[in-house]
Amino acid sequence: MALQKAKALLLSACLLVGLILSGCGGQPLTQREIVRGILFTRQNARYSACLVVADQGADSFQEEQIKIAAAQGKTPAQALQYAEDSLSGDAYYGLLDLLALPANSNWQEACSIGSLLYKNVQPAPEISVFALSPEPIQSWAKQGPTLYQNLKALEKTYGIHCGLQQLFTQENSSAIPGYTAESGYDFLLLGKNAASVRCKGLTGAQLAAVLCGQTKEMYGTFGEGQAVCRTRAHVTVEGNQVQLHLRDTELHALTDSVKDLENMLTRELEESFAYLYLQTQKSGTDPFHLDFWQACLYGPGSVANDPELRVIFE
Repeated sequence: MALQKAKALLLSACLLVGLILSGCGGQPLTQREIVRGILFTRQNARYSACLVVADQGADSFQEEQIKIAAAQGKTPAQALQYAEDSLSGDAYYGLLDLLALPANSNWQEACSIGSLLYKNVQPAPEISVFALSPEPIQSWAKQGPTLYQNLKALEKTYGIHCGLQQLFTQENSSAIPGYTAESGYDFLLLGKNAASVRCKGLTGAQLAAVLCGQTKEMYGTFGEGQAVCRTRAHVTVEGNQVQLHLRDTELHALTDSVKDLENMLTRELEESFAYLYLQTQKSGTDPFHLDFWQACLYGPGSVANDPELRVIFE
């Protein structure tokens, strides 16, 4: 009996290894094109899709090498299909970890591309979503690998993560981190019936990311570049007060002209929150889940009423 169980376990292990090596599709991964990232741009009503593919022919002793396959089309689906067709083997998306949307995506476009991946690509569950910067792409072959690597580094450095499923969490809005050639990242608030809002900087983009629950890290300059902050942040709500808790905060002046850094940072965060909340009110959206907080605290139907930000240094 013990021998039979051992044989059964060995057979199961062999089958599992075989499925992993074949990508669950019968064809070995060594014969397939392993796609690690998909980057989209849009220009003059045409889309461009760039597949960032693991180069399995590169020196295995080096870090993972990547190659590029890119194509244009009238729609994201067509551009993606043409890019796949340019590959020498079948595309495998089981290890896909990055999706980049066009820089000026609206809510409908972001959801459309997200649905395209869910239905046709069926990517790995831990895929991260970004929006590209507005600067045009001159050459995918030259810029694609660097963009992919920079986005992965940004995700790690700032602890920012937007999953593919988060595009569909709310029925009329989405929130997505955006790539910028400058330090840090931008942050896009997309409303179903409103123009997208692109926030920047520590007190804009990173505050919005914390409010949306996509990061707990804040690191960057404030006070028009005169001071720098590194802190861990989380949010609670009490009444009409949105409480931003900052822990292990490090504040450093970069010039001799600035004093009282805590008050300076607090003032900027409060002003930025007021602006961000005003934009969500105009678009009729709730990307910061403030109404959800109110419903949990005070019962169904309760809504946020002119909330204010309170910064708490702990």
